[in-house]
Amino acid sequence: MVVWRWFLKNMGSLLLALVIALLVWAAAVNEADPLATQEFPGTVTIEYTNVEEGFVLVGSLPQQGTMTLRTPTSVWEQLSESDVRLVVDLTGLQDGSYTVDVTPVVDVDMVRVVSFEPATIELAIEPSLSQRMAVNVELSGEPATGYSKEDPVATPDRATVEGPSSLMTQVEELRANVDVTGRSSEMSVDVEILPLDIAGRVVDGVSVTPVTTTVQVSFVQLSGYRLVGVVPIIQVEPASGYRVGTITYTPTAVTIRAEDPQAIDLLPGYVETEPLVLTGVSETIERTLLLSLPEGFTVIGDPNITLVVTIEPLETSITITRTLEIIGLDTGLAAEVSPDTVRVFLQGPQPTLEDLQEDDVVVVLDLDGLEPGVHQLEPLVLINLEDVEVQAVLPETIEVTITELATPTPGS
Repeated sequence: MVVWRWFLKNMGSLLLALVIALLVWAAAVNEADPLATQEFPGTVTIEYTNVEEGFVLVGSLPQQGTMTLRTPTSVWEQLSESDVRLVVDLTGLQDGSYTVDVTPVVDVDMVRVVSFEPATIELAIEPSLSQRMAVNVELSGEPATGYSKEDPVATPDRATVEGPSSLMTQVEELRANVDVTGRSSEMSVDVEILPLDIAGRVVDGVSVTPVTTTVQVSFVQLSGYRLVGVVPIIQVEPASGYRVGTITYTPTAVTIRAEDPQAIDLLPGYVETEPLVLTGVSETIERTLLLSLPEGFTVIGDPNITLVVTIEPLETSITITRTLEIIGLDTGLAAEVSPDTVRVFLQGPQPTLEDLQEDDVVVVLDLDGLEPGVHQLEPLVLINLEDVEVQAVLPETIEVTITELATPTPGS
């Protein structure tokens, strides 16, 4: 009883002490981890949930919003975009227009939402319709001269279009567009299936499944036309020390037409160019050649053949001997090298190496900064030629003995 009476008598003081303690604790916590109010810097996604089965949202709806939060600094440092979102609950809403409240959601404790935008969203809901339709393929452009196109084949040839009822009534056709300009060989391409209205415009807001179809188009050569290969007639003899590298020409095949359609089948599967004879060439050549066609035949398009023949120097190797040249030796010092000559193995174009001059290749020893003593150094090969490489230097290291020059005595 004595303890109870003491507790009742001092209850006010105890409560006051507790409040003061809590205030002191709160102040200490806030000083160590102060509260901060600011707009969330990341993306705040708007989620539309619980859409009734058989209905869809119509039109362009906002997908992002903003949210201002108040929370300790340490919590701010941990917040991520996955922790915050704005939710629009569409439970029970069917065909019609609505103004719906937006609910902020934060999946982290100790965070208070100060404000958010938007607070409400105006939207419309319509019944979702689905229809299976044929896929029409439309070919544009003209194939290569002398060819005709056959009817295209689409796989799959039907697709399902789905969307709001107001948009579905606008869909008149599913179409796949294919350009066959300049084509002569069978083609197979994956093409997007487009939902079009009566004016040929794409109807946005509906979906097509599958998204693409594979279209195959074949081409048939017309009577009196034939695609044949091109054979260049060339004789190229490079200059001494050179060789033929590559030979390229365009086009490699041409379409020809005969005045007599039956004569086209009598030709071999190729046509030749006029002959090209060159001797003593040492540089890449480019020429335009004409086709040699029998009388009564013409080329469809440009009759010229562009020919490029690359001429490359032959590669060879030689060995030369050079006396070492000393550079960088400090004043007052003398150097003795052993050995004083090296053998240099070179590889490069034969014409270049055949005309090699003494000063085209120099071998030096750089003694810059070296003090008196015995040193082992690698010689440096300086080449004043293009496309020439050093394969080896023998010996690889040179012994250099550096000594101080004797200082002359007075009167000597």
